[in-house]
Amino acid sequence: MKRYFLKNACTLCFVSALLIVAAAGCVKLERASLDRTYYTLDAVRDRQNATSRVTDKNLIVRRMKVSSRYEDKDLVYQVAGNIYEADYYNAFFVPPASMLTQELKVWMGDSGLFANVLGPESMGAGEFMLEGVVNSLYGDFSGESPKAVIKMQFFMFNNADPNMPIIYSRNFSEEVPIKDQTASALVEAMNTGISMIFAELEKDVAKVVEDVSKVANDQE
Repeated sequence: MKRYFLKNACTLCFVSALLIVAAAGCVKLERASLDRTYYTLDAVRDRQNATSRVTDKNLIVRRMKVSSRYEDKDLVYQVAGNIYEADYYNAFFVPPASMLTQELKVWMGDSGLFANVLGPESMGAGEFMLEGVVNSLYGDFSGESPKAVIKMQFFMFNNADPNMPIIYSRNFSEEVPIKDQTASALVEAMNTGISMIFAELEKDVAKVVEDVSKVANDQE
């Protein structure tokens, strides 16, 4: 008789343990959600200022590089002197290098300067190659007048020449006032500065490509 009750008791314990495990698998743990806001970088061109085509050649836009200080998704603020802070709760939707590469590709494509504008992932060939480096991309809140600071450097190569000579290089710097000390206002100012840089870059590239095309035509 003892063996019978002992056996049943063990069986009940085993079944109870299985039920507890099964129930635990159905439990939904409630966790406090992190209130994060995500932003995108968008270069907006003035359609009236688009440049007409100056060459039937293709342009390759290489992936832009961003300084290690600003390559992460979190927005960066200068709060005093050499003191910077990363804002975990306000961040870019994807790393800035990816967004800026895409924005530059679209911008140059919309310019109408080239027959085709190819991205870094393309297997196509291009006679010209453009690459850029972002040296600064942050909000300066260290003074009385907050501003977005954007600094970029661009290089253009003659990809048709086996030596790939640099045919253009320039540093750009824009400091755009911020309407108020908020993340959304900072990103808006950044987009304004980026658009200004891209517009100036487009003018330079148009002149360079035109000069290169003239030299090539004279040599034929």
